[in-house]
Amino acid sequence: MGTCLMCQCSFDDYTSRCRCTYCRMLVLVCRSCESESTVYVCELCQKQGKAESAQLIEIGESKTSLSGAEFNNFCSDLPRVPRGDDPRTSRKLRILCLHGFRQNASSFKGRTASLAKKLKKITEFVFVDAPHELPFIYQTPMFESNENCASSSLPSSPPPPLANCKKKFAWFVAPNFDGSSGVDWKVANGPFDPLQYQQQTAGYDVSLSHLKNIFSREGPFDGILGFSQGAAMAALISALQEELKGEMDFKFVVLCSGFALRMKAMECGPIKCPSLHIFGNEHGKDRQIANQTSKELASLYDGDCSAIVEHDNGHIIPTRSPCIDEIKDFLNGFL
Repeated sequence: MGTCLMCQCSFDDYTSRCRCTYCRMLVLVCRSCESESTVYVCELCQKQGKAESAQLIEIGESKTSLSGAEFNNFCSDLPRVPRGDDPRTSRKLRILCLHGFRQNASSFKGRTASLAKKLKKITEFVFVDAPHELPFIYQTPMFESNENCASSSLPSSPPPPLANCKKKFAWFVAPNFDGSSGVDWKVANGPFDPLQYQQQTAGYDVSLSHLKNIFSREGPFDGILGFSQGAAMAALISALQEELKGEMDFKFVVLCSGFALRMKAMECGPIKCPSLHIFGNEHGKDRQIANQTSKELASLYDGDCSAIVEHDNGHIIPTRSPCIDEIKDFLNGFL
């Protein structure tokens, strides 16, 4: 579950479409907090010290303009608009987007809103749910506090009713997964294991069949973008690109925080599908997928048709320069 930006209660619904005042990224704001404020500052902008300025805007001390430095910072985040006569803007690339483990199409659409905005002149993103529905799991509160995680930020009440929660899905599941999503919350057996993805190796056949149906119903697609476990799924599909011709035709893959599963399809020599690999560098603080893990996935692709973008922003898809410029350069090659 996500948490409300304002009160930190459990919440995971982006349908209110609340956005950060500065970067315009979608943020999670619960129903009660939505009615109390119209100015929101996402976590990244808070870290950059923009929260104080937002408070001034909200109380009316700066309703008409930002300071010069803040205005420049804000403008630097806006997408560059190509000239109207640019032939590359005559069509858009349709990209199928595969979310990560325990996410869904709606949440992934919200998390990539900033990316979609900056690429809106050249891409059309299509979001779909994975086929394996997962049970709702929560961890009991831990009252120990440390320098990095204050106990006050942890949930102190039972999880919200399931009626208020969006279903969560996966492309791969553990071999012992029984397929039941359950009708209530389950307590986690232990703390979150960042290496759990290594045990999630089952369910590929179901996911492949699911995507074949999506290509048939909603295609064609120019490319596939995958994040985390979605990137692992996209990588497997790209390794089978020749075999899937006629059923799943695409030109490229974009693999964000990806990893390679130990499956036969990934061991048949360099993968010839054009690919863009986006992941955190050695100091990127990606606590889910290590830098070396994503590098190993990138090494499986033909170096003549692959590109790598490393960043220092953790387990996300970066949208600032120079990363966004490198992403645009790769995509423009298919227009």
